[in-house]
Amino acid sequence: MQNGYFLGVDLGTTTVAAALVNRKNSVISSKSISNFQYPEFGLDSIKRIQSGLDLNSVKKLQQKAIATINALIDDIKKETGIGYSDIEIVAIAGNTVMEMALCGYPLISLSKPPYRPAADVSFPDKTSFLPDFYLKNRELFIFPILDGFVGGDAVASIYYLSLEKRDKPVFLADFGTNVEIAIGNKRKIYTASAPAGPAFEGGNIKYGMTAETGAISDVELKNGAFKLKTVAAARPRGICGSGIMSLIHELLRENVIDRSGRILPPGLIDSESYPVIDAKNGRPEVVLYFDGKVNIRLFQEDVRQFQLAKSAVKSASAILMEKFKISGSDDFDVYLSGTFGSHIKPEIIDLIDIFPFKGKRINFIEDSVLLGCQKYVTSKPSERENDLSNIIKISKNFPLSGSKLFEKRFIGNISFLP
Repeated sequence: MQNGYFLGVDLGTTTVAAALVNRKNSVISSKSISNFQYPEFGLDSIKRIQSGLDLNSVKKLQQKAIATINALIDDIKKETGIGYSDIEIVAIAGNTVMEMALCGYPLISLSKPPYRPAADVSFPDKTSFLPDFYLKNRELFIFPILDGFVGGDAVASIYYLSLEKRDKPVFLADFGTNVEIAIGNKRKIYTASAPAGPAFEGGNIKYGMTAETGAISDVELKNGAFKLKTVAAARPRGICGSGIMSLIHELLRENVIDRSGRILPPGLIDSESYPVIDAKNGRPEVVLYFDGKVNIRLFQEDVRQFQLAKSAVKSASAILMEKFKISGSDDFDVYLSGTFGSHIKPEIIDLIDIFPFKGKRINFIEDSVLLGCQKYVTSKPSERENDLSNIIKISKNFPLSGSKLFEKRFIGNISFLP
C-alpha cells in the first residue's frame, strides 16, 4: 500500500486538529474545529471530569469526542477525495482527561487525590475499540500518559522535539486549556501541568473566542487609539489568545493597567492612551472596538482571569526549573506551542511576566502535539518505539494539585513585575 495515508489528531479540550499525511510526511490536508464536548460539558478539564465520573456519563463525552474527529475526517475527505479505506494508521494525543474520555474510562480517579488514572487504564491498538468511529479496524496509537494530568499531548510534544536525544536542555510550554510544561535533555525530562484554565484560548473572557475568522489576534495602542489585526482580516467579532496577550502587553506598556492588574481611571493614566477607557459605569472598562453594532471591551474580571492563567504558568515553570536545577541565566532552548504561536510577538512574553526568565530567544510552534502525531505515523516502528520508551524511562512528573509550594508561588506571581 505505497499510496497509504496516515492521520494525526490533536484532541484538545477546546480545539481538535487533524492532519492527513503521506509516507513522506507531507501534509495533504489539515483541519481544526471546536471540540463538540463544548459547550455542553464546559470549557475546562475540571468540568469535563465532573461530567464523566461514571461509565454512563463518560460515554456522552466519548460520543462527542468521536463525533468531533469524524467531522474532521469528513472535512479532509471532501477536500482531498481520499476515502476512508486509504487511511492506514491513526495517532491521537490529548491530555489525560481527553484520552481517558475518548476510550470511555470513567474519570472518577482524576477527581480526587492522587489525581491519577485508575491502574487498569490501557489504550487500544485498534480503532474498532471506538464506537461509531469512521475508520474501522485501523491501527491506532494513543500517546501514553506520563502521570496525573500530564498526558499524551505532553509526550507527543516531547517526542516531536526529541528532548530525549538533546545535550542542551529544552524548556517547552504547550499552551492549551492546561499548559503542559517540560524541561529536559537526554539525561532527564521533568514535566508539570499548569492549571491555567482556558484564558489563553479565549475562554472565561467576556468577548473571548478561539482563533477563528474575525478574532482579534494582534493589538497596537498608539496615541490613544487601537490598531487591530484579525484572523482572515475580517470584521472583529471577539478576541483570541494571541490578541489577549497582545492587548495586556499594550495596556501595561501604556500604563492603562498598573502592575497589580487594575484598570486605571482616565485621570490616573500617565500616557496619551486614556481615551480607550470608559468609566461611566463607575468601573473603568477598556473599549477595544466599537462600530455602532459590535462593541468589544475588556473588563476588570477579564484581566484577573488572565492574571490567574499567567501566574499558574509562571509558578509551575519556576518550580520545574528549580527541580531541574536550572536558572534563567543558564543556556537552554525555549519552545512555545499553541495556536497563538504564529501571531504573538516575542517581546510580549517578557512584559506580561509569564515565565521566570527574560530575554530568551523563543521558538514558536503552532501545534507540537499534532506534529508529534505526524512524526509517529511516518516513523519506522522500531525507531518510534525506542524513542517513546526512552522518554517514558527518563521522565518524571511533578504534580501541582494540592502543592503548598505551588499555592505560595501562585499568590506571589499574580501581579505583573515592573
